[in-house]
Amino acid sequence: MTSTPTSARAVAGRVRDPRVALALLSLPSLLIAIDISVLGVALPRMSADLRPSPTELLWMNDIYGFMVGGTMVTMGAVGDRIGRRRLIVLCAAVFAIASAAAAFSTAPWMVIATRAVMGIAGAAIMPASMALIGQLFPDPKRRVSAMGVYMTCFLTGMAVAPLIGGVMLQYWWWGSVFLLGVPVMLLTLLAAPRLLPESATRIDVPLDLRSAALCLASILALVATLKWSVNGAPLWSTIGLGLLGLTFGFMFVRRQRTLEHPLVDLALLRMPGVSRAMWVLFLTALLMGGTSIFAAFYLQSALGLSPLKSALLMIPSTIAMIIAANAGPWLGHRLRPKYVVLGSLIVMAAGFVPYTLLPAGRSGIAIVVCSAVLTTAGIGAAFPFLMNDIISHAPQERAGSAASLAQTANEIGIATGLVVLGSLATVVYRSSLTATAGQAAGTWVDGFREAAARPDGIFLSQVRNAFVNAVHAVGYAGVGTMLIVLALLLIPERPHNPTP
Repeated sequence: MTSTPTSARAVAGRVRDPRVALALLSLPSLLIAIDISVLGVALPRMSADLRPSPTELLWMNDIYGFMVGGTMVTMGAVGDRIGRRRLIVLCAAVFAIASAAAAFSTAPWMVIATRAVMGIAGAAIMPASMALIGQLFPDPKRRVSAMGVYMTCFLTGMAVAPLIGGVMLQYWWWGSVFLLGVPVMLLTLLAAPRLLPESATRIDVPLDLRSAALCLASILALVATLKWSVNGAPLWSTIGLGLLGLTFGFMFVRRQRTLEHPLVDLALLRMPGVSRAMWVLFLTALLMGGTSIFAAFYLQSALGLSPLKSALLMIPSTIAMIIAANAGPWLGHRLRPKYVVLGSLIVMAAGFVPYTLLPAGRSGIAIVVCSAVLTTAGIGAAFPFLMNDIISHAPQERAGSAASLAQTANEIGIATGLVVLGSLATVVYRSSLTATAGQAAGTWVDGFREAAARPDGIFLSQVRNAFVNAVHAVGYAGVGTMLIVLALLLIPERPHNPTP
């Protein structure tokens, strides 16, 4: 069961203008979101230069998001104990160093290792920032608005990542996309001690390292199971690893039920509105994270556009995200928030329909742009309400824990989408190729790389058509998942009877 913290440290420092502090806290969230998505733009050039195996390619793409999601709850607990400002400063320095190391990687394992470190640092910064926002804005209405600004920065980072990555790849090498983190984190490192207050609410509560290890081991084992199943690993090893991941997850949940001070307060998940909103966040993040990579590969590899031109085509979706993020709360003052969320998610669902109609030729450019505009506008308008549902339903003393769980669901959803939808696309891609072409191209990344080295236009056409078939399957999966999301929102909530 959960008990009141045994001691608390007084807040150190007085903040002259909370809005300036909010701006400083929002900058790292913008960067963390960019780093989740920007690799999809750089991946074609990275794969051509470093030549990773299919497994290495997936880990290069996924490890950052999974380390963020797998360690966020643990790092949130660390911030409660050593001080949130101190943790932000420390991890800003770690993030900057790891970003610089990733930029000059010479092998796939170096990219994987440095992005893993960046993920852990990002996981520490986000819950600490949200806890400090709650402290900076004690008034509930102002706090919700501040959380909305923070989340808008995160979503905007996801939206502008292709543009920023495209511009940098047009003029520099692929490693330049990682250098974005250095100046932002250095600014945070220098300004945080002067602009942010310090607080630690559980300095006498020990950190349960076993729970942290079980949480991370469960997530990584289950992800590796998906990867192995797609890349032809022996069936017995795939099943064994999956069972191991489920066992770790069961042990983690069971341990949280018996600890006096658990890492995850499972009672939050039984509160009205919290569980439903977290599932919606997870599923929508899964779709947004899983489909982002296909637009970049379609425009750059299938159609041969430069990274900059591909990024410029995504500007309408960025504008749609910004407009929707501001229009959603405005509509919420005039309509019931439930109707605004439902309407926004219907728009998002409609955004996956164009994927099912994507042609192999350049006429598909308009379809990709239309899909990006609808999906980003839909989630941009709904996201502040979903976060508000989780924070407002939780007791005030557990609002930080609820926000950490919501961020974890979002981060794991993004990374899971890259694996699940990427795996689905790989299976469809392989089944669509002829026997000869299939032997020459195990994944669409390999296929486009082979096509670039061959003068044979027939092979490129085969690879392009197989890739488009894979995108069609992803589109159908997106529409089906969004129907599940809408059904979740329409099912009436059962009244919550808290256990004494």
